[in-house]
Amino acid sequence: MRLKRSRAAVLAAALITVALTACAPPGQPGNPGVAATYEDKDVTNQDVDAIYQAWLDGTQGTDVANRRQILTIELLRDDLLAKCKEAGYPVTWNLAQAQANQWIVFKGQKGTATDPMIEATQGILALYVIANLDPTLGNLKEISENVEKSAEVSPRSGVYDTDTLLDSVHKAMQSAEDQQLGSQFSYTEYQNVSAFTDEDRAWFDRGGSASAS
Repeated sequence: MRLKRSRAAVLAAALITVALTACAPPGQPGNPGVAATYEDKDVTNQDVDAIYQAWLDGTQGTDVANRRQILTIELLRDDLLAKCKEAGYPVTWNLAQAQANQWIVFKGQKGTATDPMIEATQGILALYVIANLDPTLGNLKEISENVEKSAEVSPRSGVYDTDTLLDSVHKAMQSAEDQQLGSQFSYTEYQNVSAFTDEDRAWFDRGGSASAS
């Protein structure tokens, strides 16, 4: 009986370790706990979960980005912000903070945005600006192709694909227009943009958390 309890304890510990590390699938590349890496910057599963939770708390579940959407913005954000500044339309932290708080009100909620939500909103605003400054999406395509070429993404997130991104942006544009959101709230539809596809994925866990969404 003592042996059985010992083996059960070992098995339980092993299962807990696997769950907590959220590592890449067996036989697949990727560092444990890292969702994506681009230009020496790691986006960890913990980062993704923090952003997911920020949207969940800020909008009380009415407008929550999933894992792929969060990763898309995280991978593109710095290059988009640089391009916005270069174009003469800088997306500052203060601007993102104001728009994130406005987003909460737009969704019928009260409260103020946390830092992870503000940072995510900053990337979403930058995407909105770049997409609308150049309706051909040429600048966005150039930025995205560099990400597609250089980023290392955990297989659990899917495959980063520029054509998928551009198609998703077109859908966000159309959705904002269909809802007549105008210049005040159209940017909120860009939260739904994703550059990820299921192509060549061996497995995918569609659980409830952002780490598996």
